[in-house]
Amino acid sequence: MNIESLLEGAYDLHVHTAPDVVPRVTDIVRLSKTAIGKKMGGVLIKDHTTSTTGRVFVLNQVFGGSCRFFSSLALNSPVGFVNASAVESALRSGTDLIYFPTYAAKNHIHKWGLGKPPTAFPVLDKDREGYELFSPSGHLKKEVTGILEMMARYDVVLGTGHISPVESLSLIKEAGKAGVERIIVTHASESVVNMDPDQQKEAVQMGAVIEHCFFAVTESCPRKIHLEDIRDQIRYVGVSSCILSSDFGQVQNPHPIEGFAYYLDKMRNLGFSDDELRIMIHDNPKALMKRKSKK
Repeated sequence: MNIESLLEGAYDLHVHTAPDVVPRVTDIVRLSKTAIGKKMGGVLIKDHTTSTTGRVFVLNQVFGGSCRFFSSLALNSPVGFVNASAVESALRSGTDLIYFPTYAAKNHIHKWGLGKPPTAFPVLDKDREGYELFSPSGHLKKEVTGILEMMARYDVVLGTGHISPVESLSLIKEAGKAGVERIIVTHASESVVNMDPDQQKEAVQMGAVIEHCFFAVTESCPRKIHLEDIRDQIRYVGVSSCILSSDFGQVQNPHPIEGFAYYLDKMRNLGFSDDELRIMIHDNPKALMKRKSKK
């Protein structure tokens, strides 16, 4: 099977496009036309500063067909961090996935810094320490639990964002208690998260799916890793519990779909069969994005 055939029906659940507050290699309309032309099954549009629900609604109405576009909201400082009002507004308007803090998470700022590429996004002076999920007592903050309960009612996907592995595991455990059924550990192998394989297995045992993004191996990623690292982590955790995404859109990297295809070919060269790749880019993401109920 050639890579073009493998892309047919494939999902990339982590793509950045213009409009954005930083330059992007392509805009959302061109991206969507390319995805449709490649007969992809689905693409999730991510913006670190605002909801993409409105943009995605228009895409699905105008270009509706075999390729489904998914929306997200990241809980960073522009929306008031873990803000119940922002989350409820997003959920009531149809947002598909809620990310906990990304570039404005305390863990992100500690590892990658603030306001620096590749995530040079706005943060107010009062928020420069970043958001941490734990209260001084060491427990998850009350607003976190409240939002998880709301997400469960709306049957939305949870993305862990750029928080620390310890925070992620606590969040996943609490999400399970709240009734959240669909959870992604956001780019677990990327250096900003760097969740070790045993922690990944623990997350899977609690019901999460592990996302590996190809941005992690590019020169534009701080402290990049090797593609072999992703291979080894997937082999340790299991293909059935992983998805592959691009996390592309940076001007230094290829067009997201071109880059996605390039790295899929590289993964094949590292020993993954077409059937295994299909599980990680077709079956697992498709199941993950299917709402189990309408609430």
